[in-house]
Amino acid sequence: MDTFTPEEIFAALYQALKPEYVGDRFERGYAWATDSVRTILGKYRLDGSDERNLAAVTPAIREWLDKGPDYDSEDYNRGCEAGQEAIRLILDGDPDEILSHLEDAARDTANLLASARQRTT
Repeated sequence: MDTFTPEEIFAALYQALKPEYVGDRFERGYAWATDSVRTILGKYRLDGSDERNLAAVTPAIREWLDKGPDYDSEDYNRGCEAGQEAIRLILDGDPDEILSHLEDAARDTANLLASARQRTT
């Protein structure tokens, strides 16, 4: 089994939680899921080691995941469930999910760096 460090898990989680354009009900549901986890993270003082921080927030996130979505729209609920599943997979250490988000983060960072370099040279 692949094992990820708490730092890698946090990096994937933060990438998954980045606010993005939200248009239809599915996307609004997915955004609700990521907003909810950002709110949970905001309730904790995350100034320790990544291992300590992950241990502190994981129970609260898992409790929230267990509740699931409870809205009227089927599309919205599917979006909520998709967002929750991505978060659950990250916390569970799913290699495909974590690597996908780390690759997204690396690409976004490389693009930001290239853009900044272009403006400053």
